[in-house]
Amino acid sequence: MGCKRFKCRVRINTICYLVMLWFGAVAILQATESSDLIITESTTLDANRTYTRIVIKASDITLDGQGAWLIGQTEGKPSGYQGTAILADGVSGVTLKNIRAKGWETGLKVTDGSGWLVEGCDFSNNFHDPDFGWGENGRRGGIVLERVSSSILRKNKANQVWDGCVLVDSTNNTISDNDFSHTSNTCLKLWTSCGNTIRNNNLSHGIRISPGEVHARDSTGVLIESGSCDNQLIDNDCRHGGDGIFVRVLNGWCSTGNLFRGNDCSFANNNGVECWAPRNTFERNKANYCSYGFWLGGSDQSRLIENEASYNGLASAAHNSPHLPDQGHAGIVFMFGSSTHTLARGNVCIGNNGAGIALIGDLASKGARLLRCSRGTSRILSNPKKDKI
Repeated sequence: MGCKRFKCRVRINTICYLVMLWFGAVAILQATESSDLIITESTTLDANRTYTRIVIKASDITLDGQGAWLIGQTEGKPSGYQGTAILADGVSGVTLKNIRAKGWETGLKVTDGSGWLVEGCDFSNNFHDPDFGWGENGRRGGIVLERVSSSILRKNKANQVWDGCVLVDSTNNTISDNDFSHTSNTCLKLWTSCGNTIRNNNLSHGIRISPGEVHARDSTGVLIESGSCDNQLIDNDCRHGGDGIFVRVLNGWCSTGNLFRGNDCSFANNNGVECWAPRNTFERNKANYCSYGFWLGGSDQSRLIENEASYNGLASAAHNSPHLPDQGHAGIVFMFGSSTHTLARGNVCIGNNGAGIALIGDLASKGARLLRCSRGTSRILSNPKKDKI
């Protein structure tokens, strides 16, 4: 009788042990599958730890990284990096500071939120593809904001990435004192994003070019695209880009009402400023030592006030695509599109390898095509004490 009881206990203990092993294995599997750090309350990270992905799921909280790292991939080319280091969807009022992330497709992605403060973070060395050709290659790299409003990005870094910072359908945000330089596509991209203030940022070296290549493809320090209107870009460093600032209408949707003041777009491989959209204002910007200072085609009702567009197209610097064979470059050129009701006043255009200011009609039709769509006039006013045209 005692022997039977002993055998029964052994069977029961064995079954319990196997059940414990089963649930333990399930728990380990679940932990492996859900290794994300889920943030639902204010949290301070351990600066001496390395973390994986973070998902923020609560509003009105603070996440202080204290310099902690989120490490993604450590091997392979940056063009193969995957995943998002910090992800937030539908939460607002979040303060994110002092955190670093590398080895990811994107450092930070926020969708459908407002009232964010992102400060003192470093999203460098994420997705980066300097060998990519022409065209779009996704929104990724440093910071991506989609449908985010009334938020502040301040004193952050995102270097050696595809896009330093991307705003999509995002309004009334302030982007200031950040270093989004040395990117393979854009340092800052605005897509259907309006009413934003971009001030005192390092948006330089936004360039993708191979040795000996003529054009820097479509890389640029700043890309304004697809109905991004009424933004203010003030006192930013946009030097050494493919373009310095590019207002593009790739899909035919113009971006208007933008103010560009005090930005330095010099040393661009292509154009210091290239704009194909109407009703924008350029005041006291620098576009020197580029292939062209300002390339303005299709820029009706624009205003160019007291800008510098000098020493462009020199043989010793960038000198790509002369506007006519053997006739050099220009400080400011209106070409390949109408530019009616445009005012250019007090601009410095000296030492260019060609015209100071060039107005060029449609060559194939001898101007007839543009005359059919133009009903206004433009004014170029020179200050003889300052300008040399």
